[in-house]
Amino acid sequence: MKKKRLLSGLLIGLMAFSLVGCGVSGDDISQIVIGSANPMTGDSAQFGDMKVKAIQLAIDEVNEKGGIDGKKVKLEIGDDTGNPKEAPNVAQKFASNDELLAVIGHWNSSCTLAARGIYDSSGIPVITDSVNKAVTDGTTPYVFRVSLTDTDQANKLAEYAYKKLGKKNAAILFTANDFGTGLKNDFTKKFESLGGNIVGTETYFEGQSKDFSPQLTKIKGKNPDLLFIAGYYVETALIAQQSKELGLDVDMLGTEGISSEELVKLGGDAVEGIKFTGFFHPEVEFPGTKEFVKAFREKYNKDPDTYGALAYDSAKLILEGLKKNGVSRDGIKKYLEEVKDFPGVAGPVSFKNNAASRNIIILTVKDGKIVPADIQPDK
Repeated sequence: MKKKRLLSGLLIGLMAFSLVGCGVSGDDISQIVIGSANPMTGDSAQFGDMKVKAIQLAIDEVNEKGGIDGKKVKLEIGDDTGNPKEAPNVAQKFASNDELLAVIGHWNSSCTLAARGIYDSSGIPVITDSVNKAVTDGTTPYVFRVSLTDTDQANKLAEYAYKKLGKKNAAILFTANDFGTGLKNDFTKKFESLGGNIVGTETYFEGQSKDFSPQLTKIKGKNPDLLFIAGYYVETALIAQQSKELGLDVDMLGTEGISSEELVKLGGDAVEGIKFTGFFHPEVEFPGTKEFVKAFREKYNKDPDTYGALAYDSAKLILEGLKKNGVSRDGIKKYLEEVKDFPGVAGPVSFKNNAASRNIIILTVKDGKIVPADIQPDK
């Protein structure tokens, strides 16, 4: 009798483990839940807001057609505030919900790195637009990246600056986190390998630094022909304004971290001409881009940005995985591992070692609007 009880206990334990690892099957849930783990408050809230809008648009489109297997899809929103200390709390809350089958996020690399182990141990597939290369280092197979790594982006930007813009002496101003530090190191290595010089490197703290005059004064004394900013739109707007006040007249190049209309709203005339990475623009069309932009404008009365487009593609990938492989976490993971050239509105998506590869476009601010730059990188 004791042996039978022991065997029964083991079977129950294994069943419980299975439910945690793979999520319950489609027959056992009343609705399908997708999670958004992104900053909804704090300095990066603009990106979280755009991503949620785009994800909801994709969900509404599938629900209007009857949902998946007769079940409606619901979006659960988690606010990590852009803080790696808060991200695990969001991940743990999602992991405790058996109906939640996948997560889109986190936006900040430090948040993804802090939370990815929780998702992986719970068997929840994640599609992130975080750029730090450690996010998809092979240790968390349930985490997929839809954007370029910081290394790839930095290399492409260094080549663009040196070969296309003809810049030879660059200074760097970077935010002191995983995102900024990785970009600073990789840009430096690539730029110097091409023959360029890094004449000065200064740092700041996201959400804390407001006065950049000490760093900019030092940079001005180095007489660079380019200022590479590895950070986000709030600080970049201040940097551009304070550079003008100090008489630092230098071309500025940034990353996708400043690819937001908020840059223009905050920076005004000071950000005119600044160039930065983009993975999407309404004028750069792929199959479905025009329809996505039209639907987004009609629903929200504004244009989608890079992160809105990547979030929409991420949601579409997850929803397609549910349709193809059934309503389960592992079904989504299997689909992401095998998908080839998914027709995303920001370009085709395939994952190799859980990371997507894509070209960048260079955007700039012209007459108060974000547009594709006249000079683009080589394909």
